[in-house]
Amino acid sequence: MREIITIQIGQAGDSIGEKFWEYICNEHGIDPSGIFQGENDLQLERINVYFTETKSGRYVPRSVFTDLEENSLNKIRNSTYGNLFHPEFMINGKTSASNNFAKGFFTEGAEMLPELTEIIRKITEECDLVHGFQFVHSVSGGSGGGLGALLIDNIRKEYSDQIIKSYSIFPALSMSQIVIEPYNSVLTMTHLIENTDETFCFDNVALFNILNKILRISLGSFNDINQIIAQVMIGITACFRFPGQLNMDLRKLAVNMIPFPSLHFLMTSFSPLQTYQSASYQNINEHMLIKQMFDINNQMLAFNLHQGKYLTATGIFRGRSLSLKILHDLMAKEKNNQQFIEWIPNNCKIAHCDISPKGLSRSVTGIANHTGIVKQFDNFLQPYSKLIQRRAFMHWYIGEGMEEIELIEAENQIKDLIKDYKQYEINT
Repeated sequence: MREIITIQIGQAGDSIGEKFWEYICNEHGIDPSGIFQGENDLQLERINVYFTETKSGRYVPRSVFTDLEENSLNKIRNSTYGNLFHPEFMINGKTSASNNFAKGFFTEGAEMLPELTEIIRKITEECDLVHGFQFVHSVSGGSGGGLGALLIDNIRKEYSDQIIKSYSIFPALSMSQIVIEPYNSVLTMTHLIENTDETFCFDNVALFNILNKILRISLGSFNDINQIIAQVMIGITACFRFPGQLNMDLRKLAVNMIPFPSLHFLMTSFSPLQTYQSASYQNINEHMLIKQMFDINNQMLAFNLHQGKYLTATGIFRGRSLSLKILHDLMAKEKNNQQFIEWIPNNCKIAHCDISPKGLSRSVTGIANHTGIVKQFDNFLQPYSKLIQRRAFMHWYIGEGMEEIELIEAENQIKDLIKDYKQYEINT
């Protein structure tokens, strides 16, 4: 069995991870104490991808929660699913990262690294065959950004042949209350560029728009947003966890989606997104799923799809009653309607899982590699450049062990990434 190890970092990562495991348990029939209560043998067929079975028949998530402070972990420990997780795999520091990347990467985070490394090594040694690692974090936080980057770098060195993917929350600077978010975001991005194979990007502007415009939730909370992200995560992982006619794993996904190593930043979408009131009035057929998969309102990242082109796209469909022939035909038709680059053949794929999500008869999780994502990078690169020019707030980073040249080189790395995306778009 090819196992995946999940590592949640920082307040955002821990909160999303908790919701992810709640949804995973619900689909596999695992109760909050780790006991199987399901009704179908298919729920257990590939459960070892994400769970370890103990001798007593209990299923324990192959998961690490960590933060530089204890508040977010204490919430999980005291939650409904708190007893599900191995207590030794929940590791917190004693101080806050103070929203400072350098604290998470160089000082406070570095003190926690040996303990975290030992825990991860212990988990991997219990596996038959590690397939990869998935990280859940925010790029703009001190823990999620700094400690997250440190752990990703360390995993890449220790397990160089494994696939590393991350679910990364990008900053929405229009909603931010932290002045140094551009620093944290750019510095974290440099490590994602170098050491992850697939980075699934989300941002709060797009997610709040989904809550307001589609789900009609006027006073949405971060808990509502975490539910949307968790829904996307279980959609992406569905083919690893359940059988289907067209399966996909981490490496297949990377091979199909990433034409060049640095261009591995992916946006996602989900369908059906609908209110409970409208659900009974809509026919969720193949046409609707594919139409919404490419709909700008269903995207989890806010940028204009018309400013740029698709490099690759994949739809992961769930539901036993879906027709693969109709899906292939509709995807080919949609490819002609959308702006896809011409020089990559067969760059619009589908994967299929028989088991539909809880509460839905059919669904699709869309994954796309789109050159328009450079707009997101530019959103935090511009304020970063203004701060760097004036050396503003830089002393907080230098005081934690960073060198000024690292901050300057980070800016150049993001600029190079933007050039790479634009270059292949122009080559069309």
